[in-house]
Amino acid sequence: MRILAAYLSILACTAAVSCATAGPPVETDVADGIRAGTGASMRFDAQTPGLPAGVRVDDGLSREEAVAIAMWNNAAFQVSVSQLGFARADLVDAGMISNPVLSLLFPVGPKQLEATLRWPVEVLWERPRRVSAATLSLEAAAQGLVQSGLDLATSVRIAFTDLSLAAERQSLANEAAAILQRIDTLTQSRLAAGDIAELDARAARVDAVRAAQDAERAVHDLTIARARLRMLMGLPADDVSVNTLQDSAAVESCGSVAELLKRALAARPDLRAAEIAVEAAAARLGWEKSRVLALTAVLDANGEGTEGFEMGPGIDVGIPIFNRNQGGRLRARTELQRASAAYVHLQQQVGLDVREASAQFEQARQSRLAWGDRIVTPLRANLADAEKSYAAGESSYLFVLENSRRLIEARVREREIAADERRAQARIERAAGLGCNAVGGGTR
Repeated sequence: MRILAAYLSILACTAAVSCATAGPPVETDVADGIRAGTGASMRFDAQTPGLPAGVRVDDGLSREEAVAIAMWNNAAFQVSVSQLGFARADLVDAGMISNPVLSLLFPVGPKQLEATLRWPVEVLWERPRRVSAATLSLEAAAQGLVQSGLDLATSVRIAFTDLSLAAERQSLANEAAAILQRIDTLTQSRLAAGDIAELDARAARVDAVRAAQDAERAVHDLTIARARLRMLMGLPADDVSVNTLQDSAAVESCGSVAELLKRALAARPDLRAAEIAVEAAAARLGWEKSRVLALTAVLDANGEGTEGFEMGPGIDVGIPIFNRNQGGRLRARTELQRASAAYVHLQQQVGLDVREASAQFEQARQSRLAWGDRIVTPLRANLADAEKSYAAGESSYLFVLENSRRLIEARVREREIAADERRAQARIERAAGLGCNAVGGGTR
């Protein structure tokens, strides 16, 4: 009976440890990582989508409000959130201990009652390695979820920039169409008066029609941009939150490439996930090595022996002569090699992302400044001079309209370059794994 009591005590203690395996509080780490990288909160429950606390859009939608709403509502991101539950379930399974098996042979005729209790005790040395590997996998899944949040924030910021540009394009396209229509009207009047040839009048008519077509296309581009941002934010198709946008803040410099690289290697969640994946693969390799020896504890009892009821312990040992888990160990070793190579590749990709996004940002910034100083500003001066010349009776109104058309075309290109700069800033924030204001640097 003492042997039976000790055996049952071991089972009870081990089962208690198994049930206590709940895993680390990764949800808090994920929420903190999302907040540090995007400034927004996220939810883990399945509540009805809506606006997160503190977000109001009645005064116009800002870029960061769009990110906050997307973190709260985006369905694809919620799919990624569910992966965390699967990883936690794997951790719970890893902590489970196999149930003991009770075999009974009933006394029929001269056969005595026999009972055998078997329990695989190799779990005592396999379980810690198994739990360690599953814990690391859960941490890797958590870091992957943070990276998914950063990717979503980047997509929303770029979509917000595209929508803002589409709205500005539509406004400028309408201005250009109105000006070219007036030019066409004046040109047709001059043609009727015999001041110009049919060829000149036809060219003005074609320009007016083309400008009208551009204005119509700008309306459709604006509709598409709104639909894309609504989808990323998880809003219904008839939601009007994206109809009015706030002016974006001045574009910030995110720091030098060296600073960004240093920060990215320390802050990128997907890089940390790859690092954890290497540790998890090493832990799985240790687990597979521990599975070479299979040992089962046996407790055998007989109803009637020479001295009445008999009971005694024993073991079943799988002798590792042929099967030493060669396949499992090779698979785990290969997984370790793959995870190590993936980690190195991701480090190289991080460096490329940072350098590429920084080069795009610097190029767009320089182009915007040069375009404004060397093209837009002189064209504004030309228009002012043309208006003065027309007021003095020295030139025709057609000359004023032509200068207005050139200025509008230059302003459209200026807006496009500014949008390229904001897109590059969003890519830098994604490449570095955090917002530009967390890296350092001032407003340019």
